[in-house]
Amino acid sequence: MRYFFHLLLFFVSTHSFAQECDDQIKKKHWNYRVNLSTFIAIKEGVDINPKYIYYDFMDLPIGVPFNYLDYINIKGYKYVDIDKNKLLEPAFHSYQEMRSKALRDGININIRSSYRNKSTQEYVFHKHGPKVAENPGYSEHHLLTTMDIHYCGENTKLFLWMLKYGADYGWIPTYFFRTGSYIRKESWHWRYVGADAAYWFRCTWNYQYQSEINRLQAVFGHI
Repeated sequence: MRYFFHLLLFFVSTHSFAQECDDQIKKKHWNYRVNLSTFIAIKEGVDINPKYIYYDFMDLPIGVPFNYLDYINIKGYKYVDIDKNKLLEPAFHSYQEMRSKALRDGININIRSSYRNKSTQEYVFHKHGPKVAENPGYSEHHLLTTMDIHYCGENTKLFLWMLKYGADYGWIPTYFFRTGSYIRKESWHWRYVGADAAYWFRCTWNYQYQSEINRLQAVFGHI
């Protein structure tokens, strides 16, 4: 009986959020800017076209291989140093707000690493290989909006909290839900994309989000 109750609860919560997402997407015409990863596109025989890629608050693409260093010059941005880590000002302010909320909930969010220049990414890439690190230039860590979070494994309460509330602050796990990616799933890798793009991402991967949330809530309870 309990199994059927949880199944019903999952269906209702997923369906209601999906309906809300559908309405919001139609309202903002996001249905014309659907995010297609290269891997899904190739599988489906669809050519990547800019109008089918969704963008973050800096108009940089989400979910497709992209040489960020061709477009990013960090000297042109205002950023904040956090214990030798760098975040763009909007990402930093959002991180502070999110971290304060998490602390009130008994969750501690700390940055393990954030910005990497090309030489640092080259070192990481050659040390760990292509299944762990992106090619230099293509890493989201070049953006000043991406962080790896300490102790945020996929079976942790911290990951559950981030899945439930991260998008509210504009943060998304860009390397966790990608289909067919040659890069491993990373529950600790979170990118600040802004509230609108984060909400869109949450809608796009709603079923996967909810499945992970339900799995972790079965262990840690509701938070």
